[in-house]
Amino acid sequence: MLPDERNVSLALTAETITTTALDILSRYGLGDLSMRRLARELEVQPSALYWHVKNKQELLVLIAKRMSAEVSARCPESADPLAAVIALRDVLLRFRDGAEIMLLGFSLSPAEVIPVALSPERLGATTSAGVMAHALGSVAIEQNRTMFDIDDAEAGERFASVSGHLLREARRD
Repeated sequence: MLPDERNVSLALTAETITTTALDILSRYGLGDLSMRRLARELEVQPSALYWHVKNKQELLVLIAKRMSAEVSARCPESADPLAAVIALRDVLLRFRDGAEIMLLGFSLSPAEVIPVALSPERLGATTSAGVMAHALGSVAIEQNRTMFDIDDAEAGERFASVSGHLLREARRD
């Protein structure tokens, strides 16, 4: 007989902590993500988390890195930057408060959370920062509108158009 999944304990690692945190975020949002709730979901004492994750800020960076890694897997360094910024939008929209989490991670540790195809090494510091600011701000607005049931059917097209414009203008400079 197979054990019930809920009774199988996962090895506590930064990876399992991040996965569980993403699950909490998807279900409840950033406002309900606390180290206590995370520990409860993992069935450990809160102090056990701190062996793997120093604090909530580090946890947010780990979550942002996970989202960035997904974008980088879809769009490696050589990918078209427009495809990468659209992939970033897609990934952020999959997670409740995804843009806010990425924005926090970007604020705390930008070099660790920028997808490789949008990195300063690839696009230059100014273009990379501008594209990230546009993407994070636009998706945060889109997610906030959704939260208040404000329909914005043109959001995706507008996002792609503005992103393309920013990238084209940056190439001219």
